[in-house]
Amino acid sequence: MTFKHLTTALFTLLLLRAGILNAQNINVSAADTLPAAPDSLSSDSTIKALLLPSPDALDSKVEYKARDSMRFALKEKKIYLYGEADVKYEQIQLKAEYIEIDWNTNIVHAEGRPDSSGKLIGKPVFSEGAQTFDALAMDYNFKTKKGRISSVFTRQGEGYLHGDQVKKNEKDEFFVKNGKYTTCNLPDHPHFYINASKIKVIPKDKIVSGPANLVIEDVPTPLAVPFGIFPNTSTRSSGIIFPTYGESPGLGFFLQEGGYYFGINDYVDASLRGTIYSRGSWGLSGGTNYNYRYHYNGSFDMRYSKILQGDPELLGSAINKDFFITWRHNQDPKARPNSRFSASVQAGSSNYNALNSFNANNIVSNTFQSSISYSKTFANTPFNMVVSAGHSQNTSTKVITVSAPEMQFNMNRIYPLKRKEAVGAQKWFEKIGVTYTLQSRNTISLADSLYGRPGWTNKFNNGIMQSVPVQTSFQVLKYFTVTPAFNYTNRIYFSSIEKYFDETLGIVVTDTIKGVRTTNEWNASASLSTRVYSFLKLGKNTIRNVMTPQINYRYQPDFSSRIYGFYGADGGPGYYSPYDIGIYGQPAVGRQGTFGININNNIEGKFRSSRDTTGSGMSKISILDAFNFGTAYNIAADSLNWQPLSVSARTKLFKKLDVVYSSSYDFYAIDTASGLRVNRFQVNETGKLLRPVSANLALTTVLASGKKEKLKSSSGSDAERNELMNNPGDYVDFTVPWSFNASFVLSRRYLQDEIQNNQVLNLSGDINLTEKWKIALSTGYDFSQKQFSFSTVDIFRDLHCWEMHFNWIPFGFRQSYNFTIRVKSSMLQDLKVNRRRQWFDLQNQ
Repeated sequence: MTFKHLTTALFTLLLLRAGILNAQNINVSAADTLPAAPDSLSSDSTIKALLLPSPDALDSKVEYKARDSMRFALKEKKIYLYGEADVKYEQIQLKAEYIEIDWNTNIVHAEGRPDSSGKLIGKPVFSEGAQTFDALAMDYNFKTKKGRISSVFTRQGEGYLHGDQVKKNEKDEFFVKNGKYTTCNLPDHPHFYINASKIKVIPKDKIVSGPANLVIEDVPTPLAVPFGIFPNTSTRSSGIIFPTYGESPGLGFFLQEGGYYFGINDYVDASLRGTIYSRGSWGLSGGTNYNYRYHYNGSFDMRYSKILQGDPELLGSAINKDFFITWRHNQDPKARPNSRFSASVQAGSSNYNALNSFNANNIVSNTFQSSISYSKTFANTPFNMVVSAGHSQNTSTKVITVSAPEMQFNMNRIYPLKRKEAVGAQKWFEKIGVTYTLQSRNTISLADSLYGRPGWTNKFNNGIMQSVPVQTSFQVLKYFTVTPAFNYTNRIYFSSIEKYFDETLGIVVTDTIKGVRTTNEWNASASLSTRVYSFLKLGKNTIRNVMTPQINYRYQPDFSSRIYGFYGADGGPGYYSPYDIGIYGQPAVGRQGTFGININNNIEGKFRSSRDTTGSGMSKISILDAFNFGTAYNIAADSLNWQPLSVSARTKLFKKLDVVYSSSYDFYAIDTASGLRVNRFQVNETGKLLRPVSANLALTTVLASGKKEKLKSSSGSDAERNELMNNPGDYVDFTVPWSFNASFVLSRRYLQDEIQNNQVLNLSGDINLTEKWKIALSTGYDFSQKQFSFSTVDIFRDLHCWEMHFNWIPFGFRQSYNFTIRVKSSMLQDLKVNRRRQWFDLQNQ
């Protein structure tokens, strides 16, 4: 044993005799080789000690350690910890470069110390449960649980608290002198804060301040309040939603989407908002979001607006009262694996988006779709079913179609002739598969102004349809695939029509007859297909074409003949179908014996890379993703046997430009007087084999600098992170320097005496002017109408803990501007993204 170790042992015995240390819990590193300093156990060693309880000692043990050294002062009953000192007591932990423990008063003092360069390191960090305080210096009494902190920085809920002096009482309440409350997470210099001379913090409840004012970039603003109350809980809290402001030439100055947010609980929230214009227009909206984790989530939004167009005292003015309802409901697939309920509803008056929305997609869209469905899969069976209700709406024609209820029952493919215990090779008849589908629907389609009027419910149309497809496939001659099929369809209607000639009026009268009537029809088909590979060698390069020719034949009787009894009636006038109003159609008219031919091509090439010097590197390039054409010939028709020839192609140029082409050509000529096809070949009339009917060309490109990574954050709530992951398009990503989207659509129709051309160009994109500034543009031009489509200009500014958005619609009926500046959540600060906030959006808070 060395002299150093002997000295250490003797000093330890003195401590034990003095009653300061417990011999079973002291840990002194014997590997230390540096000489011990006076009144010190060791240097550059790790020392852990445990206080032995005394009659007036603490209720629990105190553990402490230090990296550099730990000095015991027996007379003063103090311990000094140097270098990454750490003290633990119950749920309290204190870390600092220097810590001093006074056992006379049970007070611990902590502070940082300058390093060799003079920089202050090891500032005290005080933790108690989930709360953490960063400070310049700190004193804490283990017995009374009171403390005093200098220059504190701590997180409280979604906000951060700064203070010159902080006192803590035995109730874990904090009293702050010269405090700053902010949501900016910068510890030293927040971009904005609410400044108050006195602040009281009640954990898991609220933060209360005296007179306070808003400070931005250290510049005091005139925005002040006599007192402030801020929520300080992990649960949702209610509060005011501040409006955005702007000006519209037609509606005047406005305050939009101001209101109140109701933080009901962790599962449900709600909001009530309003919009007001200086020229009399106004709007109200209410919505709720709900989320039951691992079960379901969704949102509901209902809006109403009253828009005044023009001067009410002048002719041409209009008052528009509109509404819109949105409902979204999703069920977690793991909640009920064999059943699911979902809803996606968008319904409202036809003019709502045109008069209230600034979103280009909403304004130019003229259709809304809704669907509410419940699906059920019957376990261990081939059966499943879906019960639903649907809605479709065309804002141009103002026609609304409602289908409720709808039901579909399905049987997945089964093989009834397949042997349960197969012996030997599979027989051809064992591949025969049968499926079954039953559909029923109750629907109505009326102009929106007719709903609610007397007798409108009598206009519902309904029916049932059953179909049984039977199909199989097998190989012949090794390279050919034969697919025969048989389809049976049954329709059941609860009303039909009957026509008769009224001799008094001299007209044909149509009556709707209630009663169950059924129709049946069938068809049979067969197809033969194969694949043909061809290669073209160009030096060391190779081009390959995969051609898939298919020949098919389809036979169907003429179900309009009187032997089936589906068309007309004995003594009835003319030729008509009693099922013209049937929602599932009517039996096929005319016998079909159609031979069809389709040829699909895929062309690829392998080319030697110009950068490769060894000759072994080859790159695969798709030349034509698809090049298809097809037609058909009906041998059962007495005229116009050939169907039009369809041609389509698809490719990608330079890996950036998508090109899609389609066209149609007719073998028959057209009558110049009626504009109808005639049974004369075009080649006999004009010398040209085909007559063009239509052609379409679409060019689309999406360009962006760099690769956009998936946005991730450890900040924010689960609901915020799910919203970001599920809807990345709703956010502005400053990590992408620029992006550009363009599409050009050219369509051409060959009419009787003219060629009708339509050309539409759509452009959108954004660019980072700096790391913090982004500008976005969306516009389009219709060359036929010679006018611009709905256009917007957006300017975004990332202010770390703030976000700014300026939206400008430069022309058109919705010409206006909108300016928003508000605080971001901590999650968006970490990600460097901004929410695409627009005044009509329920989720703009």
